[in-house]
Order: sequence, then structure tokens, then C-alpha cells
Amino acid sequence: MSHLQALQQHMLQAVLADKLPQPRELDNDRRADAARRLAIYRNGYRVRLRDALATEFPGLGTLVGRRFSTLLDSYVEAHPSGHYNIRWHGAGVAAFLEYGLPWRNKPELAEMARLDWAISTSFDAPDEPVLAAADLADVPADAWANLRLSPQSHLQIISTHHNIEAFRRAADRNVKRPRLRRYDKARHLLVWRKSLTVHYRSIEVDEVSALTGAIHGEPFSALCERLCEHHGPAEALPLTASLLHQWLASGLISCRLLN
Repeated sequence: MSHLQALQQHMLQAVLADKLPQPRELDNDRRADAARRLAIYRNGYRVRLRDALATEFPGLGTLVGRRFSTLLDSYVEAHPSGHYNIRWHGAGVAAFLEYGLPWRNKPELAEMARLDWAISTSFDAPDEPVLAAADLADVPADAWANLRLSPQSHLQIISTHHNIEAFRRAADRNVKRPRLRRYDKARHLLVWRKSLTVHYRSIEVDEVSALTGAIHGEPFSALCERLCEHHGPAEALPLTASLLHQWLASGLISCRLLN
């Protein structure tokens, strides 16, 4: 390790430390002593992380309100950035809110963080060619049973017991904070990107089941069987066709078809 690398590593450890050591490389000057100069770097680093997190989690900020900065500071202290790109520092926020006190006493916080992060990562996901209805026109009738659909890789399904999407929507539109609601049964939100816009909407259990099957590579016939469990054989096929039409219109399916 070169002298410069050793110096950089020493400074990094000092900035990340819980206490404020005094690296021998820092000198006092007329404006501030070494300890104060190090404190400026240390505080600036944490403020930068906090500001980046606030950008990634606007719905969480709307839900938490005045304690948002406190929440982010507690995360930064517990989880220093382990990636050279600050953009990925927020990957552990939802998990932190599930176990960290006092945040774990409010499960809606982890749910909200999970939705915010899904929206963020969907936006950054690589582009994939989208399957159109016309692309299926030449599929023979006897090939549909074994046809496998490939949902876009950025598609995500989130389970929640609260109306977290209302808080994200309020943050996106800069409107008044809604009231928190809790539901007895779990709800499901679908997150995906179409072109440069990330969308999210509530989906029913039957669609969750069908999409899950498609994600796992199950053939079209298996997707119909999944819907039979919710609606019966007579309704399963037309419902599958209806869902497929909706998925294609929304750009949910990739051109990666496996026959």
C-alpha cells in the first residue's frame, strides 16, 4: 500500500468512526484545530448520505414527517455506506426499519420504504424490449399451452397492510399528507416502468398469483390453472386473456419468450 493509499484509508476510518480520533496527518491552523477540521468532514459526509436518502425515499418522508431527519440519521449511523456509489446506500433502509427501535413499532414505515426503493430501482433498471400484442399474432393455437411469458426484470410486487401508495402519491404530487389507514388483509402493489415513467397500482390476489407464475417461468396453461384456483375453470381462460391484454398494454412483458 502506497503512502497516499494509507493516508486515504486512515482518513476514511477517522470519518466513519463513532468517536473523533485525531489523525496525525491533520494539523491545526488559524481557523480551526485538527479535531474541528475532522468534525467538519465527518458531519459533511453524514449530511451528504442523509440528503441522498431523502431523495430516494420521498414517500417515507411524507409518512414520517418531522422525524424524517432523525430516522435517516439513525440509519446512517447504524449503516455506513458500503458501496462506492452513494445511490445504493438506501438498499437496507426497509430492513433497518423492520428491526431498529423505535421504528419497528410502526410496520408501515418498512412497507413505505420498500415501495420507495422499488420505484427507485425500477427506474434505474436496464431497458428491455417490450412484447406487443402483434408479436403474439403468429403463435399457433396448439403452442399457447406451453408458451412462457417473461415479465420485465424491473417488475416488483409488494405486500402491505397500509395505504402507503397514497403517501407516495402525495409526495410525487406535492399535495397534502393523507391519513394513514390499516387494512385487515394484506394488499398487493405492482411496481414497473414503462418507458421513462415508473408506475404503481394495486392488484388482486389472482393477478399476483398469475404474475408470480410467469416470473417463475411457468407456461401459459399453468397460469390458467392458477386462476382456476380463484375463479373456477369457466372464468379462468377469459380472465387470463384479459390480464394478458392488460400486461401487454402496460409494457409488463419482455420480448424474451420461451417456447
